[in-house]
Amino acid sequence: MANVKVTIKVAAQGTDKLYLVGSTANLGNWDPKDAVKLEFCEGCGMFTTTKQFAEGTTVEFKVLKAKTYDSVEKGTWGEELENHTFVAAKGLEVKVDVFNFAN
Repeated sequence: MANVKVTIKVAAQGTDKLYLVGSTANLGNWDPKDAVKLEFCEGCGMFTTTKQFAEGTTVEFKVLKAKTYDSVEKGTWGEELENHTFVAAKGLEVKVDVFNFAN
């Protein structure tokens, strides 16, 4: 199975650092110590990263404000959120809006 590049973009305010932790090795295998730091894109106003995944792989992830689950993303009213999920495909761009964090 071929590897494909997937770009993940996150819109969030009130932080200068964001991380992704997820279900694949290149997203830390759910270990926040191995979470991937996102880069801030001045031109698009979002935090971004591009990673390679095996085409057709289902990937799950969460957004963190720091490398700990104590800073995991929350919903508009502070509620727990389901994992973000996508199936890796060539040229895929995943966009996520984050409204709150646990801390």
